[in-house]
Amino acid sequence: MRNDASREADLIIILGTRTNYVIGHAAPPRFGANAKIARIEIDPEEMGASARNIDIPIVGDCKSVLQQLCEAVDARTADRFQGWRQKLADGEAQKRTRAGGNYPTDGDIHPLRLCEEVKNFMNRDAILVVDGQEILNFGRQSIPTYTPGHRLNSGPFGTMGVGLPFAVGAKAAKPGTQVICLHGDGSFGQNAMELDTAVRHKLPLLCIVSLNGGWTADPEGNKPGRYLGYTRYDIMAQGLGCHGEYVEQPEDIRPALERAHKKVDDGMVALVNVKTDYGARATTVRFSNYMT
Repeated sequence: MRNDASREADLIIILGTRTNYVIGHAAPPRFGANAKIARIEIDPEEMGASARNIDIPIVGDCKSVLQQLCEAVDARTADRFQGWRQKLADGEAQKRTRAGGNYPTDGDIHPLRLCEEVKNFMNRDAILVVDGQEILNFGRQSIPTYTPGHRLNSGPFGTMGVGLPFAVGAKAAKPGTQVICLHGDGSFGQNAMELDTAVRHKLPLLCIVSLNGGWTADPEGNKPGRYLGYTRYDIMAQGLGCHGEYVEQPEDIRPALERAHKKVDDGMVALVNVKTDYGARATTVRFSNYMT
């Protein structure tokens, strides 16, 4: 329901960040054309770095400005917007319970089923790194993180292949914290040998590959080399000194994660290679005016 909320909002407040492609440059169709844009930014030069005009520029520290806004807001504001908030909450609940929603299913492993298993398995303070196309979008939709700075992905430039390097760096920075890297098979292939780096430097992390057999960000099938096949990355990982497992059935995901995590606790790098549904597509909004 985030897209619905964005389209219907009449005021958008941007806090200390640029209007990059991740938020569709705060432009239609993701955001309403008539919505007012307010931006709180401590650096005044950043105000001009926007693809959409800022209606209400506020130069200041985000925390301080938000405290001032909280003090100034009308006590009746929550009541005024209760209907809209309830509409969004009801829509969210409905989407999560319909076919293809974020809940366990049988048959071919839907990426959302994999995300659900990861969400239920991971520690609350885990560092989660997500990289890929479909699995990145599904992960954004379904896996929350609770600790600031503990969610890493390809960022506003969409640089695929950063997942495993980010995970290696995260484990080096916080060796006592659970680090999970959730990778698409295409993006994993770009820097897969960083498994060797993790092994050599004794950085026990858990890598989970959503193995859907190819590059799926090509709905018309025009790009050469898009079909990768179902590579046994788990066997490759074993050859590098990692614990490796291959999963084809939904009910086998959680046991494989638990076995892999036990190996991580024992000091090994672990990889779980999960064959997922090639036809599953995450719903995304594309912005042809800003992206190529």
